This record gives sequence, C-alpha cells and structure tokens, in this order.
Amino acid sequence: MMEVEYVDVLRSALDQKQIQNKNYSLRAMARDLEMAPSTLSLVFKGKRQLPKKNLKNVLDYLSLAPVEESLFRESYFKKKTKLNNIKISDHYLKRVMVDENHYNILSKWEYYGLLTLLECDDFCSDHDWIANRLNLKKDRVNEVIKGLISAKLIEQNLAGEYKLTQGPLRTTEDINSKALKTSHLETLDIGKEKLESIDVELRDYSSMTVAIDPSKLQEAKSIIREFRQKMGSLLRDGDRTEVYQMAIQLYPLTNVENNKNMENRK
Repeated sequence: MMEVEYVDVLRSALDQKQIQNKNYSLRAMARDLEMAPSTLSLVFKGKRQLPKKNLKNVLDYLSLAPVEESLFRESYFKKKTKLNNIKISDHYLKRVMVDENHYNILSKWEYYGLLTLLECDDFCSDHDWIANRLNLKKDRVNEVIKGLISAKLIEQNLAGEYKLTQGPLRTTEDINSKALKTSHLETLDIGKEKLESIDVELRDYSSMTVAIDPSKLQEAKSIIREFRQKMGSLLRDGDRTEVYQMAIQLYPLTNVENNKNMENRK
C-alpha cells in the first residue's frame, strides 16, 4: 500500500468539490473546515502543519473510510513529530538507579504509578483524590504511601503535601530480577484489561512479526531504550494530567536453540 500524504488527500477533496461546483474555492473549503483561509493556504503549500485543533473538523469533513482515516492520521502525526527532532529531557538523563531494597516495593504497579502521579501538575495529596485517580481502594493508597515513605522515596512536609525525595528512578537492564519479572507480568495483565476497557482514541496497541538476525538484538534493545526516553520526553512536555504506562515487547516466536549460537554469529 502506497504511503499516504495527508495534504494530498486534502487537495484531492478540494479538486472533487471544484469538479462538482466550479465556484467552490479554497476560501470556501476553509470556511467549511472552520479554519482561516491563510492557514489552509500555507498547509497546501507545505509551509505549515495542519493545526491539531482542526484535525477533527477535517476528518469529519472528509468522511473517510476507516482504513483511509487511519492512514491520514498516520501521515499527519508523522509529519508533525519526527523522532530525530526530539531531545531527551534532563528528566531521563538524571535518573537515579533503584536501590536493591526498593525492588520488591516497585514490583507492584501502584508504587510506580503513585510516584509518577506526583509528577502531574494537578497532583493532590488527598488520599481520596489519589484513590480515585489510580482507581484504587483508599486502604491500598494508605498502604502504598506508607511503603514509599518507609523506603524514603517520598516524604510529607508540614503542610501535609507529599513530595519526591529524589529524581526519577531507573532499574537495571538485562539483569535477571524476580521483582522486575513480577512487574512485567503485572504490566502485561493490566495491558490486556485496558485493551478491553479503554477507548481506542486513548490507547495504542501495535505489533509486527519480522524475520531477524539475532546478532542485532543488542542494537535493537539500545534503539528501543532511546525510543522510550524520547517518547517520554515528548509526552512530558506539556500539561501533565494523566499517568500512562508504555510497554514495548520484543520476543521470539521461534524456538531459540541457545544463546551461544547468537553469540557466535556476532
């Protein structure tokens, strides 16, 4: 399937309108899209990006088939944000290695979830508010906060507000850990539940199956880690009001005979 350029789709829509009505102009199209004519003109000339606030009106106007709409969106966001242009924020460059004593605590999603919730701009230290935002029972919130304070990962000031005691945390990479396995298994279970309960506009699940050269796995892992940091940097840049979990999975579907074969091919 050929790659779709969303601007070409808009131009084609204008051409079709003008075939049906020779008096239909770019100004008329801008009116129907509730957009300034000068903005639409610049979009057609490739001098500016279609404003995100107008995307819904444009899609309603075009009335595309589901597959065509998906390709239109993909083209739009690919033009809007390029991975190479994203700078990894200091948030990720200054991460603190998790202490061995914290692994068992952080193996449960609620602990990392609450730590991240503290970074939201509208965070409130009220336990009922926290319980509602994380969909937890208040007793569980009390338990999690107690554990985080005991681990010295958060503290409560004189005003009763919870604060992080150190920078963002990071775990080890490629080192076997029972606690991290527990965390990953829990993430997979939550992912299955969210696939059913969260509207498609608020989530993204994707996968691909590819024949690979196993000797390039370490390079792949390095790229995935850089991608995670850039994705986090992109999403953190703005009004932080929600906590999201991102899980990237890369695993063999074939029987891998042994790791030595992979090492010998390097």
